[in-house]
Amino acid sequence: MKNIISRIFPIVAILSLALSACFSTPAPSLTVQPTTAPLIVSTSTNIPDLTDDVWERITKDNKIIVGTSWDYPPFASVGPNFEVVGYDIALIEELSTRLDIPIEIQNFTFEGLQSALQLNQIDLAVAAISITPERSSQLSFSPIYYVNQTAILAREDTTISDITAVDQLSNFRIGVQRGTTYEAWVQKSLVETGVVPANQLFSYLKAEDAVRDLQDNRIDLIVIGKATASYYNTQSGFQVIGTGEDQQNLAMAMRLGTPRLKFEIDRVMDDMLTDGTILSLIQKYVQGDMVGVLPTPDSPTISTSTPFPTAVPAACLDGMKFVSDGTYGDDAMKNPPLLKPGEVFVKVWRLQNTGTCPWTPDYHLVYAYGNTDTARMNGERVSIPGNYATGAVADVGVTLVAPQAPYIYQGYWQMENAKGERFGQIIRVGITTIPKAATAVPVESTCVVTFNGPRSVLGTHDSFDAVWTVKNTSGTDWNAGSVDYRYISGTKMHDNAAYDLQNTIKNGESGTVIVDMVAPDSNGTYTSNWAIVAGAKSLCTLSVTVNVE
Repeated sequence: MKNIISRIFPIVAILSLALSACFSTPAPSLTVQPTTAPLIVSTSTNIPDLTDDVWERITKDNKIIVGTSWDYPPFASVGPNFEVVGYDIALIEELSTRLDIPIEIQNFTFEGLQSALQLNQIDLAVAAISITPERSSQLSFSPIYYVNQTAILAREDTTISDITAVDQLSNFRIGVQRGTTYEAWVQKSLVETGVVPANQLFSYLKAEDAVRDLQDNRIDLIVIGKATASYYNTQSGFQVIGTGEDQQNLAMAMRLGTPRLKFEIDRVMDDMLTDGTILSLIQKYVQGDMVGVLPTPDSPTISTSTPFPTAVPAACLDGMKFVSDGTYGDDAMKNPPLLKPGEVFVKVWRLQNTGTCPWTPDYHLVYAYGNTDTARMNGERVSIPGNYATGAVADVGVTLVAPQAPYIYQGYWQMENAKGERFGQIIRVGITTIPKAATAVPVESTCVVTFNGPRSVLGTHDSFDAVWTVKNTSGTDWNAGSVDYRYISGTKMHDNAAYDLQNTIKNGESGTVIVDMVAPDSNGTYTSNWAIVAGAKSLCTLSVTVNVE
């Protein structure tokens, strides 16, 4: 999933001093303003004389900072116009209205939300978080706003019968999302018990990556929340073949020792449960079976005689805050910079170490996801350029290549510690390759690409075929005499840089594209980008990523 860009385009993270005067300050976040006067339903409950440092900061700044993860539909995801939508986002907007306090929503890696709360980088975490005993010992939770279940997602053409028992999963490759309760369940119930070999469990940064591999037949099943499985079930090509009886109670999370904040959140959440607001939001965004999706609401109460539990501190906590764009700011995607197709550029971010763990060159910036398969833009995992203590600021850059197809690209990146654990805010690069006067059609409307191979790790110098199945959705036929496919960027692994299309691919039909390649001579992850073209016009982009060991 990761690639190594040609070394003739070095990473220039050491440009921090030269770039220090160039930084702009738009944060990768959005602000929710109260839309009406506060809607306080419960008037009989007296607010107790409670306070905490988080609530004091909220009232002083007149703002609640909420951490979410924008990669988990139907709870939160980035829409086609770069707007953030979903059930969690709607809940946050309603919370802002009822508390009459503006809310700033920041995008975090899911695994890093707990540390962000404990480091006081955010006030509240809303990201389809399941209440577990382990998390309850470290965090405080709001009333439950959705009761999820474990579900199993498969391809529509699968021959697998309905799954009703765990031993039926023994012969299948199973995908899960990293850091979730579903990953923990599969590990404990299937891998540790020997039902599923460890090499048949595949963990993904986001659900969409697992769904893509399911679609491409790299895995057989995904264990995921029922709400998200139902979301993908509404799209062609997938079906839910099993659900579990174990329920996942989803709630908003707060740092321990914040009694006033918890009371305020509990108060408005219970009002929303009582007056039907939450059920209506579930109907709008989740569109699932309404039976059993909510528990019975409880009245907000505070016990002043019982002390609040104190979390056991870890040795140190990782944290990262986005400070500003050093180069190629996109003005919240309102004005992404224009680059020429194939243009090499260096995106630099200014990042602050908000954690208690020092950063070393063993910490990395890694690609997370994007709005298209080519939004990675040939970006390579890069090391943090030096050692940075708590509070220190680092300028980190990555060399990228603007894709060939005319489109608006948005790619997201994350921090990773020496153990491979993700943390901190998710940062963004946004560009366009569409001239302002142009009316180019996005490449996504002209083709559908399924990558078929290779599927296994390669050895150095191994010969292999890169194989794509391409569906022509352009509205016109791709004639063999006038259409070909050629290399456009990335690692050069091909024997020939251009090929004639062997057979005409009619509109609405699919064809196979094959390129003879040879793996590089050193270990790593490499990506090569190709395009189906007619003259100077790009019809479809193709990408292959291989792991060499």
